Amino acid sequence: MSRAPFTLTIVAVLMAGAALALYGPGPDAPALLVANKNGASLYLVNPASGQVTDSVSTGAGPHEVAAAPSTRRAFVANYGDGTISVIDIDGPSETARWRLEATQRPHGIAVGPDEERVYVTAEDRQAVLELRAASGTVLRTFETGQDVTHMLALAPNASSLFATSIGSGTATKIDLEQGQMGAPTATGDGAEGVAVSPDGEEVWVTNRADDTVSILDATSASVVDSLSVPGFPIRADVSPDGRHALVSAPRAGDVAVYNADQRRLMTRLDVGQKPIGVLAPTDDRAYVANAGSGTVSVIDLNARAVVDTLSAGRGPDGMAYVPAP
Repeated sequence: MSRAPFTLTIVAVLMAGAALALYGPGPDAPALLVANKNGASLYLVNPASGQVTDSVSTGAGPHEVAAAPSTRRAFVANYGDGTISVIDIDGPSETARWRLEATQRPHGIAVGPDEERVYVTAEDRQAVLELRAASGTVLRTFETGQDVTHMLALAPNASSLFATSIGSGTATKIDLEQGQMGAPTATGDGAEGVAVSPDGEEVWVTNRADDTVSILDATSASVVDSLSVPGFPIRADVSPDGRHALVSAPRAGDVAVYNADQRRLMTRLDVGQKPIGVLAPTDDRAYVANAGSGTVSVIDLNARAVVDTLSAGRGPDGMAYVPAP
């Protein structure tokens, strides 16, 4: 690990988001946040009604978004111009835009449970950055040494995180408490999506070029199982109760739903065109962002069925959920 060789400046916000309506979600309302990578915007969706309540402009190519529920903020990784947009969800407005001057292609992003730290992959630098959430200052830089470090997932207690590297086909565990890098674990060609189980014991890694998902023991970071998922598996998430794991497969146009405890496939659900982002924020609901059709599919996890389809801009990809306070 090397410590913060990067500098960071704040780019003045040039314009407010282009509103689709005259209101945001409201300070007491939940919100589904959808990054529109082809529309340079963040959509705010009312999960109950399925209606888009607002849209906020971001930097170019916003691919992933992470939420800080207590402070009602969102952080958007703008893959196209090397910036991070800070969004006031209740405004809604972009309040700052941080430029990572010494790196480009920020992608995977997460907010620590204390909401004081933001973690983002710096793909071209083969690194994960730890930022101060209040200012964007780079606090620590974790160099993976792996090609195309793309996605990350925090352990539930934020003691560690796991970063995947597409080009190297690996997952790397980073001990945040000790500030130490683990040795990369070979998972499969095109390792990309990553999710940590709510109990912190397992890590699901999608290997898109291998059509597999690797299950890692979170403590040892070793592979303990492998699942076949034809269709270019690209993202994964596990529901808060640990019952369901979901894997999106854009070439198959569907999402695979697993019994997470048994690692058993329960069903594959047809969704929209080119499903990428997948999010299971509650025990009974999951969302799949279909980049090709500009929609988000809503899945009832108990019924294991698609129950609604929402319009969600151009190229919806990464998503985050903000519960009601």
